[in-house]
Amino acid sequence: MPAGRPLAVPAGMIRRHVGMTVVLAAAIALRITMLVAYPPALWFQGDSGKYVKLAQQWPAMPARWPYPWLLKAFEWTGTFYSVTVLQHLAGLALGVAIYLLLRRIGVGPWPATLAATPILLDATQLTLEHYLLTETLFTAALAVAALLLVRRERPGLLACLGAGIAVALGMATRPTGVVALGALLLFLLLPWRGWRPVSAYLLGIVAVFGFAFAGTGSVEGALGTGDGAFLYGRTAHVADCDRMELRPGLRKLCAPQPIDERPDRPDWFLWNAASPIHQADRPEDLDEFANEVLKQQPGRYLAAVTRDTGRYFWPPHLGPMEVCLANWWRPPLAPTNWAADSDCVPRTAGPDYQWQPAPSQIAEPNAASRFLHAYGRYAVTPPLALTAMLVLALVGAVWPRRGQLRLSMIALLYAGIGVGIMAFSVATSMFDLRYGLPALAFLPIAAVAGWQRLRCAPVPSDKSTAADGEPKRRAPTVAESNGENDEGSGDRGHGLAAVSQRGGDAGDLRS
Repeated sequence: MPAGRPLAVPAGMIRRHVGMTVVLAAAIALRITMLVAYPPALWFQGDSGKYVKLAQQWPAMPARWPYPWLLKAFEWTGTFYSVTVLQHLAGLALGVAIYLLLRRIGVGPWPATLAATPILLDATQLTLEHYLLTETLFTAALAVAALLLVRRERPGLLACLGAGIAVALGMATRPTGVVALGALLLFLLLPWRGWRPVSAYLLGIVAVFGFAFAGTGSVEGALGTGDGAFLYGRTAHVADCDRMELRPGLRKLCAPQPIDERPDRPDWFLWNAASPIHQADRPEDLDEFANEVLKQQPGRYLAAVTRDTGRYFWPPHLGPMEVCLANWWRPPLAPTNWAADSDCVPRTAGPDYQWQPAPSQIAEPNAASRFLHAYGRYAVTPPLALTAMLVLALVGAVWPRRGQLRLSMIALLYAGIGVGIMAFSVATSMFDLRYGLPALAFLPIAAVAGWQRLRCAPVPSDKSTAADGEPKRRAPTVAESNGENDEGSGDRGHGLAAVSQRGGDAGDLRS
């Protein structure tokens, strides 16, 4: 290059990535605005304080230990700003990873950008990244595990080991991660390539849970499962005790209200002072009650789980208690004004690294919080968009007479993880927008993979054969045509230039 001549950036490269660049810039600006509007972090009463308390007990290993240990790792900073900045960076990294993964498997820049947009710009995602809650760590762990196994057609042993470690950390953070653990194992088993990749994956899982078991001393603690209270709430919410055979110690755990007058959230049975949970003689009774409902009334339970899972895919009608909960997952108008309504208004963390939130006060909205509050009213992924993603993924994956089996497997894998997270959380707890949010990191990839497969040329039903006496010629693969190994023609390392010299059309390879 002549001296003084500026380095030119190909215009085509700029055009290919301009959409993602704009979306990423907007995502960065929104996260900076969150940091300005609600310093240093948003606080969910109960859960946030619990995690901070557990972090202060380090090196003790509590159930769901990965997030308390993450909080402990940043305690030296003296401010929760360090945690929220990390979580916002993780959200940005997830969006970029979605884009790069889809580009790697052959998706065009605009569909890949569209798939990354929900995780980058969704207002609920932004809000939960700013909370001292497990969702961001959980989503990132599962996404990393899937990425390690999908990015190459034949993942190496280190990638499989890393995927096992990542998915186990996700499950230790939230038990819902068992869905991804099983789905990724199936993804490795179906295109059978021997025991080595599967063994490496399982070794990573065993290493994490073995470490956790050594620290907690119990299987429940290692797996991050609770004491049965959440499943009790789920089953008590739907149980018709008049039609069940229960011993007296369990019958007093039945809901006091008629079926059609019960609270709209199953977690009422966990936290309300009037809940029969306080009449349990021992913690094991909660598990026993839930098991009796599952055995005696499985139809009622499955109908409730199906109905509530479907609410993620159709605009749901929210009851008063559900509206209150949903208000937590939107940017609030004022930074820390929860004096008037302590149940339905997000709080903020205190200025120091303590387990109590900032005191309630009559706070005036600032410019950043006004903007984000308005943004949060509209910039959320609609349930019907999730429905369209799921339909596109499934149709694209199973459409007959198409090639690209790998695209089918990717679409089914990511759709299975996304829907599985929603269904499992409903089955063991309840419907909550917060619990279904991690699906934004999976369903868009599934949809675009399905769409990409539909665009593939259909596999012909009959194979054409060469004319008599004409030698059969092997068409170069994409890798060979890009100069990696052009053995079919005798050229090596010439890429598109070699194709064009042989009379081919280089533009066909780029399309």
